[in-house]
Amino acid sequence: MKCLSVALTQKKTLLIGAGKVAAQKAKVLSSVGFEFTVLAEEILDDYFNDKTITIGSFSEEIALPYEMIIDATGNDAVTQVLLEIKKKRSLFLNVVDRPEFCDFYFSALTQRGDIQVAVSSAGSSPTLAQVIRDKIEKILPKNLDTLIERLKNERKKENRDLESLKSIAKSGVGKVFLVGCGTGSVGNLTLRALESFELFDVALVDALVSQEIRALIPLTCKVLDVSKKKGFHSKNQDEINALLVQYAKEGLVVGRLKGGDPSLFGRLGEEKAILAKNGIDCVVINGITSALRACSVAGIVPTIRDVSKGVTIVSAHLKETLFNDDWVVFLKQPRHTVIVLMAHSFAGKIQDAIAKAGIDASLPAAFVSKIDMEDQSVVLGNVGKLDKMAQLCQTPAVLIIGECAAHENVLPCERGKLINLQGIEDGIYN
Repeated sequence: MKCLSVALTQKKTLLIGAGKVAAQKAKVLSSVGFEFTVLAEEILDDYFNDKTITIGSFSEEIALPYEMIIDATGNDAVTQVLLEIKKKRSLFLNVVDRPEFCDFYFSALTQRGDIQVAVSSAGSSPTLAQVIRDKIEKILPKNLDTLIERLKNERKKENRDLESLKSIAKSGVGKVFLVGCGTGSVGNLTLRALESFELFDVALVDALVSQEIRALIPLTCKVLDVSKKKGFHSKNQDEINALLVQYAKEGLVVGRLKGGDPSLFGRLGEEKAILAKNGIDCVVINGITSALRACSVAGIVPTIRDVSKGVTIVSAHLKETLFNDDWVVFLKQPRHTVIVLMAHSFAGKIQDAIAKAGIDASLPAAFVSKIDMEDQSVVLGNVGKLDKMAQLCQTPAVLIIGECAAHENVLPCERGKLINLQGIEDGIYN
């Protein structure tokens, strides 16, 4: 059966029934401002408790004033009366779950101002229509009012160009998802992040997004590697920003995939700002940050009563390759943990900065390398030996400094190799 979407003018409408199914139809009618009367023998759904309804049985006489009737009773006797009425006069009829008796179908509807998107299965599978509607909901920008108003004005011009109108429309419906992909293991990818993958037309992917996670990106999605590693950038941040804007302005759904959580030194602020400046809708999906996952896999608890009363998360790496040691002063706070991201290549400089600040060289520290990977390793030591510790592990690595990293406070590792520079213990856990 073919469907034709038409805009109905207001019809005098009767909804028969006050159960769960009737409530669904009532909500749809109300959402589009369609006035209607409800008739039922009894209220069977809480939705109708505070609504005005007529209590009573349906009859042919009651149907006389109405131009459109929705039968949500599931009662064959009521349906037969309605079918007899249709033989005598014109009537828009919908019998719920009986598409063969329907003159119209309820669509799964999503609305953005004047824009309405209706998904219909011709009555065969309302559930599928709802699933598709929900996917469209995720793709559409939250607000289209400005775009709609602009296109209205453009259409009024005598010399309007259809291709130009299409280009304007495309430029306003693009959307960007800024997604944190965690620390590499699919098991640490959030369900919301995974669900977003199926929406992407194009994905801009960072180096710290593992091959295991990249493999989950649909084949229909164009994937661009925009890796940024120390000393090598396939794309600099300005180029990445330009690509986000370019693809979104083409009306595409763009995924910006980052390792860890984008709100922690993931340049989230810069990308959100450029998207906002260009009027592009974006969604942030948080991920499991390496700062905390490093602690978990290493058996380190960053806050332990009477050992560490707080945590500071910092980066040793500023824009480009600039070294940051402003955070070293936090190490002077008693019973405090400092977690340092992008510290591995600066281990020697960090060690020197700590010594220059007069901090005790025996302050415990740990490097956690290759988090959640087969070759993961944990190196325990102290801030006076950071350079040697870094030589015993690979990048990417997270540095944890504080008494929580002292050997006696470290629990068994989840996986991988544990190396203790002090010679207390050197072995493999698990």
